[in-house]
Amino acid sequence: MVSSNQNRAKIILNDFYNISYRHIKNETEIQGDLFSDSLMAHSENPATLVNTIAKIYRECLMKNNDYDFPLNKYFLLPRGGISFGHVDIQSRLESPNLTKNFIISPALVHSAKMESQIKGSRLLIADTENNNEQIFNWNGDIKSILYENSSFTFWSTFKYFDALWFLDLSKGVEQQKEEVTNLISISEKLVQANNNNQQVRDQHLQTLRIGLLSYSKFLNPNTNPLLNRFLTEYRDNYYWLIWLTLIEMIMNSPDNWALPSKIEVIDFYKNVSLKTGWSSVIKEINKPRNEYLLGTFQDFISEINI
Repeated sequence: MVSSNQNRAKIILNDFYNISYRHIKNETEIQGDLFSDSLMAHSENPATLVNTIAKIYRECLMKNNDYDFPLNKYFLLPRGGISFGHVDIQSRLESPNLTKNFIISPALVHSAKMESQIKGSRLLIADTENNNEQIFNWNGDIKSILYENSSFTFWSTFKYFDALWFLDLSKGVEQQKEEVTNLISISEKLVQANNNNQQVRDQHLQTLRIGLLSYSKFLNPNTNPLLNRFLTEYRDNYYWLIWLTLIEMIMNSPDNWALPSKIEVIDFYKNVSLKTGWSSVIKEINKPRNEYLLGTFQDFISEINI
């Protein structure tokens, strides 16, 4: 991005800095360091840390709506990981032309490894048990749904979760739905702007997947304009990840028993299951660590009425 257009890169990086600075500054329980395009933050309060980072993610995605330049190369989307563990930052002697901190942190190493292996604007959380109690999962103060990601493994003593950060559970239900819908719309705009670049498009599809999973709680058997639009408009083969996600959405919804029998869902399944892209769905759900996805699809097939 910097090599293509330094001015646009400067605008985007400056927005990332300002958004991150403002949110971290307002949370005195969090300690943070900003450098270049990276943020390192840590806190003894895991819920405050997750909630604050999720706010930064949402505002960064929203900021893409303000740019007056094309979004095919230039956009603001963070990605990263949060891990439980020790952080030791020690100050060192400085000179007028050198500043430094000495950092010892397995959690930082873990988070950096996680970030390097994920695609899209995802917030991956590594949870471990502390005295038989998970630090992040089932933490009632965390205002994002944590969606277990069994396919990701790095350290065997941890479980990994995608934070469904489009959704802010601290708000009222209608506000939640409106915000998630707006953020999905911006995420779609980024997908469409990058449709001619498969590698970049696939990154944005991963972000859109998080948005759609965040929307699952709002599905109902009566009226679902957003779901119906995706079932109709996203049928090209390169949208196979969205096909998979739509079925996950349906089966994660409060009324998962009723939605598979809807005519629009049946029509979607009949159409895409005969396309070449469906082979990518089959390959994905049959990966060794994706038993939960395979089970979700088996439940969907048992419910659908063809």
